[in-house]
Amino acid sequence: MTTKSETIAPKKRGARVWLVYLMLSLFGYTLNVAGPAVAYLRDELNLNFTQSGMHTSALALGMILMGLVGSALLKRMSEWKALGLSGLGMGLGGLLLVIGKSPILTLFGLFIMGAVGSLAISTNPAILADEMGERSPLGVSEANTLSAIISTLAPIAVGFFGARAITWRPAVYLPGILASILGLIMLISPKFSWKKKPETTEQKANLTQVPGKFWLVFTMLVLSVAVEFCTIYWASDFMQANLNMPKESATQVVSLFLVGMVIGRIVGSLLLHKIERNKVLLSSFALGILGFAIFWLSSVQSLSIIGLFIAGMGVANLYASMITLCFEAAGKERAAAGAATTLASGVAIFALPFALGSLADLISIRYAVLLIPFLFLVLALLFIFNMRSEQKKV
Repeated sequence: MTTKSETIAPKKRGARVWLVYLMLSLFGYTLNVAGPAVAYLRDELNLNFTQSGMHTSALALGMILMGLVGSALLKRMSEWKALGLSGLGMGLGGLLLVIGKSPILTLFGLFIMGAVGSLAISTNPAILADEMGERSPLGVSEANTLSAIISTLAPIAVGFFGARAITWRPAVYLPGILASILGLIMLISPKFSWKKKPETTEQKANLTQVPGKFWLVFTMLVLSVAVEFCTIYWASDFMQANLNMPKESATQVVSLFLVGMVIGRIVGSLLLHKIERNKVLLSSFALGILGFAIFWLSSVQSLSIIGLFIAGMGVANLYASMITLCFEAAGKERAAAGAATTLASGVAIFALPFALGSLADLISIRYAVLLIPFLFLVLALLFIFNMRSEQKKV
């Protein structure tokens, strides 16, 4: 007799699952390549720091827009075709970025990369739920683990090509070409239908229809993204100002936070095979808070660096887990939930790192960075509240 878990939870990851993993990884690479690329554009186009900062904002604004209108798009086409469009968005946006001779073109390129490319975020949890059944939380974790690994290559690739006569541009357009090819395959291949499945066609794809508890989990997702990107954007400035670390060294050290996230996601993926998800996440919160405490309190460079690495391991599994919780909380409104996850990432990337920078102008970077562990602690408390609420219902 075949059990339910055996029916909907295949043990093998087919080509379709790996395709989802790769598309999410390419978008993760896109998010991380923007900053190093704009650093080169600053010199080429004579941009000031305000204009340079607008480029990152353009990427985030694109993600916010897709978060607002994406549910309507996902109502009219299958997640697979939307994922195909994301590949074209990454390719077209990257092309405009590398050929642009004015800030208008480069800003528009990043906006397209964020708006259309971010469909990879909106669609991958739903597709993995179809392909992997009850094992989809593991699939989401594995997809984000691979994305984290690929993303760490972005600044390395820009620096590698930028140090050579061929310029930094191949670091952007080569992955863009790959994303476009994969996107076209999904759009024209009959193996990927344009039609929604019968059980999802009747969905309203409307955020007003999601259960109230969805917004609690949505807030948790915003906080998890904010903690990650605030650390990536501002950790180097903190170490320069408070540990007298040279700019080049401080910038390179931030990569250890990303390495910690990669290792944490790999370990988390393995633990999810054996340990209940809530226990893994509670351990992640404890590890992250410990890491941030060591990072901020230590006056010794080596200890602070170790703290940053530990914090990365603690933060590692939050994003994938919060996305899974969002889809679970949304129930039948998974199309709306998919768009909302993009909105959450865009809002977090657009608003919180900027808020931390503005706070640094008022009270110094040393104390402004305390916003990161504060957000992390709030996230942990909200998770515990949500977990206990669910336990009471059982």
